[in-house]
Amino acid sequence: MTQTEKNGKSILIVEDDRDLAESIGMYLELEGYQVTTATNAISCYVELYNSTFDLALLDLSLPDQDGLILARYLRNNTQTAIMVLSARSTIEDRRMGYDAGAHVFIAKPVDFGELSGSIAALLDSMGKDSQTQQTADTKPQEERWLMLRSDWDLVSPSGAHARLTAKEWDLLVALSARCNKMVSRESILKTLGYTNNEYGHRSLESILYRLRKKTSDMGANPVKTFHGNGYGFMAPLVVI
Repeated sequence: MTQTEKNGKSILIVEDDRDLAESIGMYLELEGYQVTTATNAISCYVELYNSTFDLALLDLSLPDQDGLILARYLRNNTQTAIMVLSARSTIEDRRMGYDAGAHVFIAKPVDFGELSGSIAALLDSMGKDSQTQQTADTKPQEERWLMLRSDWDLVSPSGAHARLTAKEWDLLVALSARCNKMVSRESILKTLGYTNNEYGHRSLESILYRLRKKTSDMGANPVKTFHGNGYGFMAPLVVI
């Protein structure tokens, strides 16, 4: 996403740590985004009543309401992309976040450069999904792969289902932001919470092996290795 494309994109930061919210907001404004900040759920609902936003960056530990409830509200009542930024980052926390509607889950503490890259990739992906639905000459929906938040299932274009583990889900979320393009190994390792060392690489390869086994059993293998660089999902992949 270029600087020009970022201009006009609005982000709502919901974070009760005022210093952190201000720091993230200043960084994203320098990146070209329009930023609004809410320090609790009530002020967030007020902002949502008065304005629409392209993306909401949510903390889960808010003083007046669990951020998961807010994520569900956003999912059910808006078209806003949802990114969770939280210190609550266990596998169960991630599962509940995705079940509530999060498109991306990032654990605190976060590198601002990584955060900005994830936001740009998510907004780019959401924009392409919207264009695909509105353009008559796009690929038919049955050619897409789907990720179902409600069941943690991967659905092939032919309708075959496979249940995903938490790590497989996180991996596919990372790849879905750049379908048909490479996502670097380093970026994927960060998303999965692994260190860029031999253990992290072996853990990633194990997840990829299991995921490829599942997609192969479903009749296809869209996960591509860019040797020495990263991986890609070489087909449309949509999280719903």
